[in-house]
Amino acid sequence: MQKIYSRLQPVNLLLDVVVDDVRFIGIWGMGGIGKTTMVRAVYERISREFEFSFLLTDVRNFVEKSGLLNLQKQLLSGIWTKKANISDLHEGAMIIRRLFGDKKVLLILDDVNHSSHLEYLAGNPEWFGSWSRVLITTRNEHLLIGHGVERRLKVEELNDADSLQVFSRKAFKRVYPEGDFLGLSEYVISYAKGVPLALEVLGSFLHGRDLSEWRTTLRKLGRVCNLEIFDILKISYNDLDSEEKKIFLDIACFFNGQDKDRVTEVLNSCDFSVIIGIKVLMERSLLNLSDGRLWMHDFLREMGHEIVRLESPTEHGRCGRLWLLEDVKHVLTKNTVRNLVQE
Repeated sequence: MQKIYSRLQPVNLLLDVVVDDVRFIGIWGMGGIGKTTMVRAVYERISREFEFSFLLTDVRNFVEKSGLLNLQKQLLSGIWTKKANISDLHEGAMIIRRLFGDKKVLLILDDVNHSSHLEYLAGNPEWFGSWSRVLITTRNEHLLIGHGVERRLKVEELNDADSLQVFSRKAFKRVYPEGDFLGLSEYVISYAKGVPLALEVLGSFLHGRDLSEWRTTLRKLGRVCNLEIFDILKISYNDLDSEEKKIFLDIACFFNGQDKDRVTEVLNSCDFSVIIGIKVLMERSLLNLSDGRLWMHDFLREMGHEIVRLESPTEHGRCGRLWLLEDVKHVLTKNTVRNLVQE
């Protein structure tokens, strides 16, 4: 828990709860990076300082299953004594504004993926009384920009020391690995590259297993995609349009670590709108730019490879992309290539 709180220091600076203005704070980053854990810790620490405190987790999933209107009703039920019989989103937004307008409110909206979530649940600073704080987590920075959220924080990967502690708490129920498992634990840390989701999933899976089971599991890392990690990361991919998906897969399979201008030139020749496509991938935490080169986190690249493999799990010649030399050789020598392969 101490490591979680150390990650909150930049958030605390943005919150600055001793200032009487109304603040919207956006926390963004790739799936599994720890955004929800961070805002839960914020809620536990400061919720008592507000007249009303609301933690709405998994907004995306709630809205998909039950609708945004029902989420408005859930929010209002925490402050309104009578049943919220609202008929449409505009009425709900008007009531939220009226009830919150003179209150000191802490509102946390976790995993927002559409502008309407912000429009009808949080509106603007005029909806809230002095000292109020609104925290929003998302995978998409552009949602925050479009809503005018100027205080934004990108959640970065954990360092190796913190990663080892997070992993150890799951794998050994203590802050440091057992002696015989230290080297293997360090291998997991190297593979996870600071993503808390991966550390927790792998730690939980390896808990209570013997050395031989650990070694067998670690041999699969990077070769067999972990479905729990894959499903969470793929949510970001599913939100892309068809052309953005193609650009993502091309970079994952062929262009990771390559010069941005060169990648842009090549993909432009495929009739893609590459400049805005790359920008969208960066805003959605699926791609980074460093020293003029495009980089994708290993887990995201692995996810991209798995998406392509699933196009034809048993016959690689039917996949739309081939990037491994042995697969290319097999397809060419066995003449198994199909029209799906892109040239």
